[in-house]
Amino acid sequence: MGFKYNSNLVTHMRVHTGERPYKCPKCGKTFSQSSILVAHQRRHTGERPCECVECGKSFRTSSELIIHRRSHTGERPYDCDECGESFSRSCHLICHKRRHKAPVAHKKWPNECGKCGKTFRWSSELIVHQRSHTGERPYECRECGKRFMSRSHQIAHQKIHTGERPYECDQCRKTFPTGSCLLKHQKILTDDRSFCCHDCGKGFKSNFTLISHWRIHTGERPYECPECGKSCSLNTSLTRLQRSHH
Repeated sequence: MGFKYNSNLVTHMRVHTGERPYKCPKCGKTFSQSSILVAHQRRHTGERPCECVECGKSFRTSSELIIHRRSHTGERPYDCDECGESFSRSCHLICHKRRHKAPVAHKKWPNECGKCGKTFRWSSELIVHQRSHTGERPYECRECGKRFMSRSHQIAHQKIHTGERPYECDQCRKTFPTGSCLLKHQKILTDDRSFCCHDCGKGFKSNFTLISHWRIHTGERPYECPECGKSCSLNTSLTRLQRSHH
């Protein structure tokens, strides 16, 4: 991982070392960054310098103000990759995703894939999923020509070219192009493995990874190559297989 300034590297290294050199003189709590200490001290002083121009409500930090402003704009940037529900805060998405602990294969939504039997709450989700079987990728990046199965994946990819990284980790201040990338990063920091396999007890950081692992026990291989008929347990394995034919 590269950093533009050495000071950013020093701050980042504290994620690994656990060093917290900034101490609150009021309560003794320690922090890895001086900016986090400043925000914390406002809890003691009551200072709330960040004001919403829409309603006048004030907040201790700019990140709290950004979250609040979503109540006016309706923005919900954190999408659940299991069911498509969106949230205004990453913590709400984390709590929501824990409801998906049981493999999705056990859930029965009304829209069923005729190829593998997986079900979905919305027909739009089923349409995107079916492209994993057909290989269809209708959305193309204007910059590099790479193609994607869904519009949301194309938009997330294009941020690589623009350099846009609007999602910031409140632990280490690292930024990410999408809310899902931020969630993955936060799981690395916390080592959250709340999705457990009922067969062997192994824990995983996402329901998607749990389902992929679960196929080791069931032998399920739902992704079939239309060219050679070989089936795969993972969509990524099918993609690699299809590329080998060209």
